[in-house]
Amino acid sequence: MDQQEIFDQLIAKDTKEALATFHVIEAASKESPLYANNLSFFLPALTCEKACGRGRAFKFFMLNAKWDNEEIIEKHLLELLAILNDPNAPVVRQCLLYLPYLVAAKPALIPTIQAKLDSLILDDYKESMQELIKKDIAKVRLQFG
Repeated sequence: MDQQEIFDQLIAKDTKEALATFHVIEAASKESPLYANNLSFFLPALTCEKACGRGRAFKFFMLNAKWDNEEIIEKHLLELLAILNDPNAPVVRQCLLYLPYLVAAKPALIPTIQAKLDSLILDDYKESMQELIKKDIAKVRLQFG
């Protein structure tokens, strides 16, 4: 897949096909820097209209953190972490679980990530979702080392 095809799949409507394609991208991103040559190309996907697309884009960046030699993630960290303020609670939950990839690749970013987690305001979510997000945050923090 070329960059545009990957981008299109990241922001695609939430379908079985888009999810299956993301799993292929995810597996490839874990194994080699196939998609890390031009990470900045994918930045607009973080603000796409579809919540599922924003979530997939965030996960894509987390998975590619270990290959990011150009420090695109450092330069756009606050933009990336903004997904944790998404109005869609399931997207926030999914994205939280990918933070350990970033921490493993770039441990110097832990203080910024911790500060972001500390500043999250969960009041706009249902109480049951607030509790789940808090549990997710606790679980993720344990993986920070």
